[in-house]
Amino acid sequence: MNGNKAAHALAKLGLQHTKPQYWIEEVPVSIEQSPTRRPALRHRQLNHSSEMKIRDASLCLLILVYTISAVSANSVHGCGGFLEASSSVIKWRKETDAKLDYSHINVELRTVDGLVKERTHCAPNGYYFIPVYDKGSFVIKISGPEGWSWDPDKVPVVIDDNGCNNNEDINFRFTGFTLSGRVVGAVGGKSCSVKNGGPANVNVDLLSPHGDLISSELTMSDGRYLFKNIIPGKYKLRASSPDLKIEVRGSTEVELGFQNGVVEDIFFAAGYDIHGSVVAQGNPILGVHIYLYSDDVIEVDCPQGSGNAPEQRKALCHAVSDADGLFTFKPIPCGIYELIPYYKGENTLFDVSPSVVSVSVGHQHVTVPQKFEVTGFSIRGRVIDANDNGVEGVKILVDGQERSITDKEGYYKLDQVTSNQYMIEAKKEHYKFNKLKDYLVKPNMALVADIKAVSYDVCGVVRTVDSGYKTKVALTHGPENVKPQVKRTDESGSFCFEVPPGEYRISALSATPESSPELLFLPPYADVVVKSPLFNVDFSQD
Repeated sequence: MNGNKAAHALAKLGLQHTKPQYWIEEVPVSIEQSPTRRPALRHRQLNHSSEMKIRDASLCLLILVYTISAVSANSVHGCGGFLEASSSVIKWRKETDAKLDYSHINVELRTVDGLVKERTHCAPNGYYFIPVYDKGSFVIKISGPEGWSWDPDKVPVVIDDNGCNNNEDINFRFTGFTLSGRVVGAVGGKSCSVKNGGPANVNVDLLSPHGDLISSELTMSDGRYLFKNIIPGKYKLRASSPDLKIEVRGSTEVELGFQNGVVEDIFFAAGYDIHGSVVAQGNPILGVHIYLYSDDVIEVDCPQGSGNAPEQRKALCHAVSDADGLFTFKPIPCGIYELIPYYKGENTLFDVSPSVVSVSVGHQHVTVPQKFEVTGFSIRGRVIDANDNGVEGVKILVDGQERSITDKEGYYKLDQVTSNQYMIEAKKEHYKFNKLKDYLVKPNMALVADIKAVSYDVCGVVRTVDSGYKTKVALTHGPENVKPQVKRTDESGSFCFEVPPGEYRISALSATPESSPELLFLPPYADVVVKSPLFNVDFSQD
């Protein structure tokens, strides 16, 4: 450091003249000492003019010694400069405001790695000076106050034989404050884990009074936003989100004074989305109802209504899976909820797993990680006769296992089936039904295809006067695709034909006409229409 630099530093320290003093063998004594002691001392009083000359000479001697010491100890250097407010900030200060005092601000000398080597307070007028004992590359950085912006915020410096950056002043300008606030998140009840939180990634714009965009910020994880380097003045705020409903409550006009500003709560998120999906063997399922419940949330905004929940307690809301198997609840406030699936078509009741899922909604959208899966379902079908009337009491076999029986209308229900191919059969005495082979059952089917009767038993009895007579019965005059049939009666004279629906002629004959040609029966024949089993075709020997 040269003499000019030392003098400059002393001048910045503001040295002033002090009261006149008596000098006694280079020991200063205040003039306020008792004059009665003066005769005992070896002294001479300096008049005021002489005292000033001696003080000036002493000051010059001090500067000279300081300069010589600084030059001789060339390993000690210093970095200095001023802190000042920019003109755009100063113009907003009022005449009644106190003079800016920078003494609470620290200036730090840091290594290039960020370690603090030296730290000093500023003088009230903004001047600072940091002694540096090592040569090399460093960084000068302002520390505090929180929220104040500086230009530049840090300056790289080089300490060498020429001083700190060639002994040039390193100045910083104060350029603005912070303006902060938050977007308040919706809270549904005590189960909300973060009651003072808010949504992240909401875009908040700072606008001029005329609507010009000044700055934009996204809210942080707790819903707070922060604008930096803002000069005092009047502004407007605007909040938006592509997937959140943001409500405004109160005025969006704000005024920033000569300090950091905090905006009152004016932006509120109405709620968050719950997303989920329903599948069956990896395929999306349409039309599954999902009901939303909570132990402490009393009410949610649910445009689609609560639906007709299968449980006795009323649901807060309900959603229905779409063609992609997806469902959504919105807007749902922070809290803990239960999702209960229910899937019933016109004739199908589905088994959905899991039967309930707990969901914790914070201040962000939630996607339920576990998919609802239709693991099985119930589906109905019907067995009919040739007249399209239901057939009661028919046993239904699925892949050879009896699974159901028809009611009086011919309907049956298969429980706990999955999307697959099955062999579905129907069995009942005196009936023969078509089979559903490799029949693909799907969860969104209304009904299994009808199982139809394809043939019926036509039964009767032939009565003779002598049990020794043997008889037979002929079935003729049927549809073109049915060949005539002849059957012997059993020991009791009974007979049965299995025939498809149609018109037939049945006749009773002697089984051995060569031995009993005289056997005649009444009626000689019977014409029947077969649409269901017949059991009363009787013949008697004439």
